[in-house]
Amino acid sequence: MKTTRREFTKGMALGVGGVMMAPLLRQMEAHAAGRADGFPRRFVFVIKSSGITPTGIRPEGLDIDDDSRLLDYKLRDYTLHPTMRSLDPFKDEMMILEGLSGCNFQGNHSSYYGALSCHHSPEKPAAATVDCLLGELNPAPFINYGFAPNGHSIGNNYGPTVQDTAVFPKISAYGQNNPMPYQASAEKAYRQLFGSALDLQTGGKKEFALQTNLLDFLAEDTKRLAKQVSQEEREKLDHYLGAFDSVRARNDKLVGMQEAIRKSAPEFTSQYASTVFTDRVSTFFDLASAALITGLTNVISIRADWLSVKYDTFGFKTTSVHDIGHQKVTDNGLNHEQARDVIRKFQIEQIAKLAGKLKAVPEGDGTLLDNTMIIYLSDTGEAHHSSRKEWPFVIVGGRGHNKMNTAGRYLRYPQYGKRGHKTIGNWYNTILQANGAPARDHFGQVDAQLKDLDLRGPLAEIAV
Repeated sequence: MKTTRREFTKGMALGVGGVMMAPLLRQMEAHAAGRADGFPRRFVFVIKSSGITPTGIRPEGLDIDDDSRLLDYKLRDYTLHPTMRSLDPFKDEMMILEGLSGCNFQGNHSSYYGALSCHHSPEKPAAATVDCLLGELNPAPFINYGFAPNGHSIGNNYGPTVQDTAVFPKISAYGQNNPMPYQASAEKAYRQLFGSALDLQTGGKKEFALQTNLLDFLAEDTKRLAKQVSQEEREKLDHYLGAFDSVRARNDKLVGMQEAIRKSAPEFTSQYASTVFTDRVSTFFDLASAALITGLTNVISIRADWLSVKYDTFGFKTTSVHDIGHQKVTDNGLNHEQARDVIRKFQIEQIAKLAGKLKAVPEGDGTLLDNTMIIYLSDTGEAHHSSRKEWPFVIVGGRGHNKMNTAGRYLRYPQYGKRGHKTIGNWYNTILQANGAPARDHFGQVDAQLKDLDLRGPLAEIAV
């Protein structure tokens, strides 16, 4: 007799992949039982450096004729900025948010932990950041996971070897004086996220073979489970397997590169081979999608770049992000605005690819993207040297977060100091309270310059 949806997970014997499949099975069991809360709320924070220029994300033809009033428009009525066109398929499930400020803490080239905690803490975190708090509210085997192409490492300050280790980009924190590490090595991130089902030995060909075998074991488990479940659950398992296949394909490519790797390393390892910056960032997004689909974590933070980065892929071989922020012309003749457009377009494309993978995964009456909110922001507001009186955001997905209305909107709050103006603390308060955090008047420090405004609670225009 066919196993019922409610009972199919009970007593199911799993192979070696059982540890990895447990989060997914818990979600499927909850769905079979009809529990809407069986699907976690997921978040991806994508943090760039050197500011996000509001005009660089604003829809074409949108007239900002009065910055003293709230503007709320439907994105479907406008054409997205050229650098945002990869998000066209998601126009009805995204929001462009402008007009918020973050002047209640200081910053220069970066606001560091303040960008996500709204506390002044350039060196050590003064409080927990919103991504870490959301991880606690939406627990998973990994409460949070961070990817960063570079950052501060122990004994090394943004040096050339940081791509091989865990780093502290001074962005996320679990609490006061408790920073969250990010992983700069794609290979080590893979081992941490997906290696737990086997007792992997450290380094070398043996680990590479074990990791490859792990994916094969998971494939066998998935195929076996697919024979026991309904079509709806089978589709979810197919996407689960597909998430591993994308990582497996990268390892397969490395097999043919052994000789080249041997020439530059004493021993072949499963280290992802490319040192090209844009390749490494793309790999982080691939790993992020796999981790979310498999349920290993519900909150991911991705440090998209840093000031010292040179985008060689785009011909900026000697011109860094910092140089572009100071309006230097790039090696290939682009002015600073054109160069910023190129970088932002690349980052938005990575978000669009991630959103596409999540949207392809059915979940309940919608998709995994409906239950995942991707938040794109800068750690320093609207400019390289920002006044932080303007702090733009792009939000993709999250329609299933039914306590927030972000679908298909361009929302701009009145400018700094005007009646109705709000802060990024109000925005983070909105996200947290919609996800079960205790109600609070303020998130982070209060801006003393705005004492005449009501900055209490969440954003009423977004909270439902």
